[in-house]
Amino acid sequence: FITLDNGDPHTRVDVAIIGEGYTSEEEQKFRDDLNRVTEAFFEIEPYQTLRDKFNFRGVFKPSSDSGIDEPRAGIDKQTVLGASFNTMGSERYVLTEDNKSLRDLAGHVPYDALVIMVNHSRYGGGGIYNFYCVFTSDNINSNYLLLHEFGHSFAGLADEYYTSSTAYTDFYTPGYEPNEPNITALTDPDHIKWKHLLSPGITIPTPWGKALYDSLDLEWQAKRARMNDHIAHLQKKGAPAEEIAAAKEHYNLESTQRDREIRNFLENSEFTGKVGAFEGAGYLSTGMYRPSVNCIMFTRADYFCPVCREAIANVIHLYTE
Repeated sequence: FITLDNGDPHTRVDVAIIGEGYTSEEEQKFRDDLNRVTEAFFEIEPYQTLRDKFNFRGVFKPSSDSGIDEPRAGIDKQTVLGASFNTMGSERYVLTEDNKSLRDLAGHVPYDALVIMVNHSRYGGGGIYNFYCVFTSDNINSNYLLLHEFGHSFAGLADEYYTSSTAYTDFYTPGYEPNEPNITALTDPDHIKWKHLLSPGITIPTPWGKALYDSLDLEWQAKRARMNDHIAHLQKKGAPAEEIAAAKEHYNLESTQRDREIRNFLENSEFTGKVGAFEGAGYLSTGMYRPSVNCIMFTRADYFCPVCREAIANVIHLYTE
């Protein structure tokens, strides 16, 4: 299925979106989801301006079951790619280890970047640089998940958050400069990798109300873990569908409220829209810095910061020029 065709694959970024966990009866849903996420992808910069540099195609092969594995809830599904939640022990991390099946399906279309769209309403995804990314199709944050995870797999962007639990520790070594374009261990303005984008006169490191943010977000992370544990427990014990649905709806309401509070806090910062060096990035609370107070790679924002936008655009031009 072609949702965007701008010409010769040799001079375009060809994105292949592979459906996972869609049954034969859900082919139309896959088509609808594919059209929706294609449009959502181009709602923000730099993709909006560079839309003509992309081709988007979808590949559909029906699965026996709808959805994917949820190990903590005792839910097993037969799907074409065998994707699963709880990858490496993280409740929200979704990957597949069946690379052969993924490549066999993707081989039906030209592609530079692979995206797995999982037919599920739960929050989850993952992205590995120059390999593939995954996102769930029906979550209230599906658009964010696609853009965030594609930032990892396509442009090599780092996670800028540091309060959420992860499936790994010591991913970055304090005091050593990471390779990713959007985080740094350096605080000398003359050596920061995005020095050409620094806002004039900005203080480095840049003070941003970190202590208050930490208290707000760490409280939320603990609450989120409790709610996820509760939902998994209900599913595993076979609770009534209405009870499970109510627990999921409560989670979504709490998550939306939390996003609103964090967004208000960050967007009211005096540094909104500026580029500096903000401590807290790459899963490290101290000793690692991000370019802006907010970005899709930091929270569920609806925009990339200037440094991430430039990094993404550079990769797009690499493929198309």
